[in-house]
Amino acid sequence: MASRGLEVKGVIPAMVTPFTRDGSIDFEGLRRLTRILLDEGVHGLFPLGSIGEGPKLGREERMKVLEAVMEAAGSNVKVIPGAGGATTRDTIRYVRDASDLGASAAIIHPPWYYHPTPKALLEHYLMVAEKSDIPIILYNLPWFVGYEIPVDVVAEAAGHENIIGIKDSSANLLYFQELIRATPEGFNVIQGYGVLFLPSLVIGGKATLSGEANLAAGLFTGIYEAYLRGDLEEARRLHLRAAALAPVLGYGTFPVSVKEAMNMMGLPGGYALPPSSPLTPEEKEKLRRALIEAGLLNERNQ
Repeated sequence: MASRGLEVKGVIPAMVTPFTRDGSIDFEGLRRLTRILLDEGVHGLFPLGSIGEGPKLGREERMKVLEAVMEAAGSNVKVIPGAGGATTRDTIRYVRDASDLGASAAIIHPPWYYHPTPKALLEHYLMVAEKSDIPIILYNLPWFVGYEIPVDVVAEAAGHENIIGIKDSSANLLYFQELIRATPEGFNVIQGYGVLFLPSLVIGGKATLSGEANLAAGLFTGIYEAYLRGDLEEARRLHLRAAALAPVLGYGTFPVSVKEAMNMMGLPGGYALPPSSPLTPEEKEKLRRALIEAGLLNERNQ
């Protein structure tokens, strides 16, 4: 049984999984992305999350993605994959796979389709935690699963030594600060939106696991480093650059716009697995302009 010794801090990108046009995993692109992010000074990696299209993948594909990331990252990098399933049984299986491959921890989203009661949800988390050899991080993402994890469920789950934190992707700072108030010291309350990283640091957060870091890892590590040294003016300047991305990264079917932005920048974004809708020409232009405003793309780039 793991303990609450794992501290999650800094910038940990929620990695995309590059796919080819025919839907195959682009393993070379995935390894290249891993190296690019590490070269930007990130503090760990989060593959197989929502932006990584983990829920679209079967068990063997998930393991192959995680294996490729971990091989490219090396043994000294904190790799925390998504390992949630629709059932407790599947979630335990995916967490064990992550543990067998050497992951530092596992992030589990709430079960979807059948929405459990708060009591059943808490029992789900406790059962997974009991069966896991690595720490568990909860994952609040109401836009995808259709409901929010109640704060009191998180607070009770936090009493288990193997449940060490929660990634909050609600974009609701009121909920985020309630998590900080309701959970014990040392429990990792993690911001899921890169564009809310600085406000979350100010109120007690320590990390972001964000999809925006795929294309702007250096921008977010810059925010973090400026904040740590007390240079709030610089942190705010970088934050406002990152904020230019907020209105445009939701275009199309998630995560099409993030991958399109990466492709514009020459990064290995690749394609999204169907069903997905491409961006319109107008959306592509707005995305391009936002990347220029954020300082991530040269005016002359197309």
